[in-house]
Amino acid sequence: MVASLYEAVWSTSRQTLPPTDATKISWLWKVVAAFFAALQLVGYMMLAVIVGSPPHELRINPAVSTVTAFVFVGASYGVSALIILTQRHRMMFLLHSIFIPYSTMNMLALLNILFHIHGRSLQMDTLQIVNTCLPTAFSVCYALAGILIYREHGRHRVEEDTLLLTDEEMQRRQLLRLLREQTSSAPSPELVRNTYRFDLPEHETPPNDWTPLHG
Repeated sequence: MVASLYEAVWSTSRQTLPPTDATKISWLWKVVAAFFAALQLVGYMMLAVIVGSPPHELRINPAVSTVTAFVFVGASYGVSALIILTQRHRMMFLLHSIFIPYSTMNMLALLNILFHIHGRSLQMDTLQIVNTCLPTAFSVCYALAGILIYREHGRHRVEEDTLLLTDEEMQRRQLLRLLREQTSSAPSPELVRNTYRFDLPEHETPPNDWTPLHG
């Protein structure tokens, strides 16, 4: 009976706790964020190959490929901004699905472009400057936003832990603590079984087996 009451109080008190941030996120948002992060890296990889390559060495149309690459990159940035606006109250989702992955993708894209420029000894032109500055700027922005989100989430968690509890919640927790103490202080059956007990009669007088000696 004590155990069942203990479980009932525990389940009732758990209902007052706020659900975690991860349980609210649909898997579709995570898939969309991961897909467009990868699409962004593909766009930058295409630009790194096209920029500085002579047209006769390419088997693809440079103009069409450049436009397609910028469409990939622009769509990725646009979708990430849309997810940030629509899911701005879910900080940990934005941190793990947007800011960290997109900052990493931009950093990889920057390293890839710099490797092509240095390895092929290309001269810096307007398109190469754009391809270098764009991932650099967004990588820094995503990284700074991730740091701010992480600090804000930590401060928010501390404030939640220090909030005063309602009277109903305090009564539940007090009852839960009393039940826990009662359960832990109850004697074990093994101890009761191994304890000796003597039962004495209550209303009987001891027999008088001696008679006084008369001188």
